[in-house]
Amino acid sequence: MEPLHKHARSLAPALQPVISCNALSRARTTIEDFVQSYFPLHGLVVPQDFWRFWDILVFVEAVIYEMDEENEALSTEGQTVPDVVLQGEEVLLAVLRERGLLSSAISEQLQEGRLYWQSERDLCARMLRANPAAASAQPPFSVEEVHAASLRKSFDYRVLNLLLYNLTDTTPDRALLDFLYVDEHLVDIGDDLVDYEDDIEKNSFNIFRAYVHIFGKDAPLHLAKRISEFEALHHEKLQQLPQAAQNAYHNRRKQASAVPGSEKWVFPKAILYEAEYRST
Repeated sequence: MEPLHKHARSLAPALQPVISCNALSRARTTIEDFVQSYFPLHGLVVPQDFWRFWDILVFVEAVIYEMDEENEALSTEGQTVPDVVLQGEEVLLAVLRERGLLSSAISEQLQEGRLYWQSERDLCARMLRANPAAASAQPPFSVEEVHAASLRKSFDYRVLNLLLYNLTDTTPDRALLDFLYVDEHLVDIGDDLVDYEDDIEKNSFNIFRAYVHIFGKDAPLHLAKRISEFEALHHEKLQQLPQAAQNAYHNRRKQASAVPGSEKWVFPKAILYEAEYRST
């Protein structure tokens, strides 16, 4: 008897198996945070409204995580293969298209995701080859390349948010999207500080890791400057939102800040010699 996966491509997109249990597990945390943080901004009630949309939201995020795992495997090996077509992308696009949910804005954010994964492969391969001990050692990339990659990292949240607008048949709020763009970047920086050592081991993209490759032991000072700039922009854009959206944001932040230390920026010790660190 032939294995079932050989016939998967002959099935309709909505019937094709493209998600692993591990991808679902990784998607769970993101979906929980997305629902608690973004649903109130849309005036939706948790958990009641979540049950209306849970299937498509979980499916989309899990497929994205499946592709992310495939890309991380390439990054770990230091592969820089350009224009990689990750498994599941074709099915994801087809399902959204069939349901009338594939807007041009969502397509644009999925393209941002492709560019992020490509940047991760490229930048991480360069970090893997870097030798800071060499007398003529130069940074393996520019800070502009690092910022471009980091700003694209939360493309999955942006896909889910735009998807929620489509599911509720409402027009995207430009001011809210601009605010969330800044907020998502700050959250990503915080996550990268927490995951710094793990990302060195896995050879994954991490803005602090990249800053260390550029600025060495002064990386915390330079990243603190960027954080300060984005916090000022964050405050400015938050004030431009309707009071209801501001209240929803503050309520969610109050919930999140209940975790000890969550309101502080904690910089890990910079690891200048990654190869040596990985070997130990």
